[in-house]
Amino acid sequence: MATLDEVLAEVTDESARLDSIQALIDGIKQQLADALAGTTLPPATQQKIDAVFAGLTGNKAKIDKALNANVEPPPVG
Repeated sequence: MATLDEVLAEVTDESARLDSIQALIDGIKQQLADALAGTTLPPATQQKIDAVFAGLTGNKAKIDKALNANVEPPPVG
């Protein structure tokens, strides 16, 4: 059985990894927005870009769910 310190360390590590994934997604999205500033994209292209970022965010949610599903709850008491 894991100690509270081990559970806390694992939860902290998971949070940092998820924050890193979100920071990567946000950074790429901002770089793309900056590169395309003042540009009008065809609607089909914009829809594809939006779908890419929706997919990335969805994948992050799946990772979060998988990590949470495989963590034992902390002992009571």
